[in-house]
Amino acid sequence: MKMENETKEEENGDLDKIGVGTKDTVSLKAVPVLVAGHRIDEVKNKANEIVGKKVVLICKHPDREDNIEISQVKYLKGDKVVASGLWFNLDVDQLIPKQSALANMLTKYECNVVADMDGKTIPTDLDGNYLVIKAF
Repeated sequence: MKMENETKEEENGDLDKIGVGTKDTVSLKAVPVLVAGHRIDEVKNKANEIVGKKVVLICKHPDREDNIEISQVKYLKGDKVVASGLWFNLDVDQLIPKQSALANMLTKYECNVVADMDGKTIPTDLDGNYLVIKAF
């Protein structure tokens, strides 16, 4: 019978022997991006239980060869600019709730459904070190 510690060592392999890198992280500038596509991902908690769904916009940034993924937005909530995840929820009519961050972004860019975002060039902003969609 294996001890718990032995099982964890097998799962992690030699991860505990990896050193500290020498390259600085390259931060992307907040510039307009092209939405190349999207997907809606299930989000799980630490217990691997599904806690909701989030929209992920797959974007082409002019300073990056590979696509980037953005799943946060800054928008006006009352008289304040707030940042929020692009949570995909439904109201009692099985529509995106009118006051949600996702609805605010869709309305700002004159989209009726998430798929309408594909092909649009939209501005971004920074929330800390992360790029977010700018929808204000």
